[in-house]
Amino acid sequence: MERVSPITGCLIGVMAALALSGCTAAVPYAISAAQVMAATPSQTQQNQQAQATGTSARPAGTSTPAASVDHAAARQEAGRPYRLVAEQKYDEALPLLRDRADRGDAKAQGQLALLYYEGKGVPEDHHKAAEWMQRSAEGGESDSQSMLAWFSYTGTGIPQDYGKAVDWAQKAMAKGDANATTLLASLYRTGRGVPKNYTRAMELYAAADSAGNIKAPAHIASMYQAGQGVDRDYRQAIDWYSKAAEKGNVSGWVHLAALYATCQDPRYVDGPKAVAYALKATEKDPRNFASWAALAAAHARNNEFDQAIAVAAKSDGLLQADTKLGATAKQAAIQRAQRRLAAYQEQKAYTEENEMEEEN
Repeated sequence: MERVSPITGCLIGVMAALALSGCTAAVPYAISAAQVMAATPSQTQQNQQAQATGTSARPAGTSTPAASVDHAAARQEAGRPYRLVAEQKYDEALPLLRDRADRGDAKAQGQLALLYYEGKGVPEDHHKAAEWMQRSAEGGESDSQSMLAWFSYTGTGIPQDYGKAVDWAQKAMAKGDANATTLLASLYRTGRGVPKNYTRAMELYAAADSAGNIKAPAHIASMYQAGQGVDRDYRQAIDWYSKAAEKGNVSGWVHLAALYATCQDPRYVDGPKAVAYALKATEKDPRNFASWAALAAAHARNNEFDQAIAVAAKSDGLLQADTKLGATAKQAAIQRAQRRLAAYQEQKAYTEENEMEEEN
């Protein structure tokens, strides 16, 4: 069932275009760049390592006591730079990663790209991040293919290109990458790079959720809240946002707070509950501007406009400093933040009706 809502993203004004939401200009999924790339080498990598160390490469399943020792040593050496990254010993890890990346190791290329993306051990450089991510993706790393799809979606380090985002997401999804599945769902949801199809989007979000993706439940929730492809159902939205929060996705708390603060159905308006959930979000992710934006909306719902204005200013500062949002999404988020602040200065709460007016 295709339903066209007057709201092209989720209805929560404080969350549109945020990196943790499923809204119109939002990040459709979020690979945690803090996670260390998997360190277990493939059989090919083991053989390459064996050649480099002068040991004999043996078929899988055969071993002798000496071979077992050699195999263990090779695995230890293969995993060393990733352990050093996990231990935040970037000065030691970087030379090893660069050497392997220069020799065509796709896993090392992907890890190096993440370090440039985050600015860990090196100056933050999205162009270099995209360059190494491209090499890694072309080398077959599904994590890198998924991340490159995201870079293409947002224009991070490379020109924004929704068609390429679709292509790379499909490649990664074919290898079982749930992050890529979530991104592709959002592309179908917004009609970027593919025809808009809410039914397909919901199918893909459900598949990603079944695979354990912690972002998918929040996207499913926002589709119920917006009435996209399904009848609008705030109860279902609350249940799915709660599932996202329970899985460890901070945006679950953010969305719950925003829903209780801005909902157009009076049965679900609850200012004190909105504040409580927003405070959980700010506690769990104090540098996330969306958490503070939700708290501002919650204070405004309680007619605490001085607090709302002060918290909105804090949110705006974090938004201005955010380097991970794409330029288009960031500009849209800044404009919405300015409109919400103007409402608080006029002693008005920000509601879903405001968002509908903005979108139409």
